[in-house]
Amino acid sequence: MPQPLSAPFSITVHLHKFLHEHVSTKLYDWEENGSIKLNEADVILGHPHPNPNTIVQKTILDNRKCRAKALIFPIHHAIASINEFTLPLIERSDIVFAIMGRYWHETLDGSMFAPWKNKITRLDMAIDTRQYPKLKEHFNLPGRRGYLFIGNNRPEKGCEILGETMGRLRNYPKGWIGEGPEIPNIQRIARYSTLTPEFMSLIVEKFDFFVNTSVSDANPATILEAMAWGFPVACTPQSGYHNIPSIVQLSTQDITANADTLSELQYAPEEYLLELSDGNRDMVEKHYTWGRFCQTVWRGLKPFIQE
Repeated sequence: MPQPLSAPFSITVHLHKFLHEHVSTKLYDWEENGSIKLNEADVILGHPHPNPNTIVQKTILDNRKCRAKALIFPIHHAIASINEFTLPLIERSDIVFAIMGRYWHETLDGSMFAPWKNKITRLDMAIDTRQYPKLKEHFNLPGRRGYLFIGNNRPEKGCEILGETMGRLRNYPKGWIGEGPEIPNIQRIARYSTLTPEFMSLIVEKFDFFVNTSVSDANPATILEAMAWGFPVACTPQSGYHNIPSIVQLSTQDITANADTLSELQYAPEEYLLELSDGNRDMVEKHYTWGRFCQTVWRGLKPFIQE
């Protein structure tokens, strides 16, 4: 089995393969500098990079005409500074494929992206569940269940909230896999690495719940990976996953409520936890797929290609 691909590289690989099967394509790295010669029949689809010298920025802002200029990137807007540089690019684009959960789409009218809402097509992130087998088949006894976080600790990840929440809990196992400075009240298990089934088989024996307290996070793939492995997930709406029955909701403001919610999971019946686990796995298998992801992009581009 090939090693799982991390986002955003996984998006490039799956989407390029799909589009190449339907239309002639050329692939450039999103960090690549320079410019390309656009023809009137061309369609450009690019992930914006903050560097104004990159091909994507220079081509989108170029005055030369082509069939369509399209963007694809994660959109979230609680920390506006992260994506402010994209606004001139959105203005010059014909369509924007926004990788974002329901929460960010539902609050779009109050964001800096509101003037271009009609250009935006929402995309749910995807994973290949064949690379993330269901591993969590049972849970530790109440009082011994562990909490797990996977990811970096950039500001949008809300790790201050995570640390405060973990500090309110008793001495349950609390683990973190990721890069960056230490997070209070949670032990780093490992630096971020390829999360192979062999490695995760050890992790699922000690840890029982996946916790994410992001404050401005579009649609993190780590949550999908956790659901595929079979972890019940507790996360904030600002993690992107919102109003989903099998996901337990946390708060970006109320630490006490977070601790109470996670404590309830600690002593919840195993039958309930298995129900959450099975519901999450089923949802990832049926909805958060690369087929759905690529087809959504293709439907958006096809009218321009067929002109």
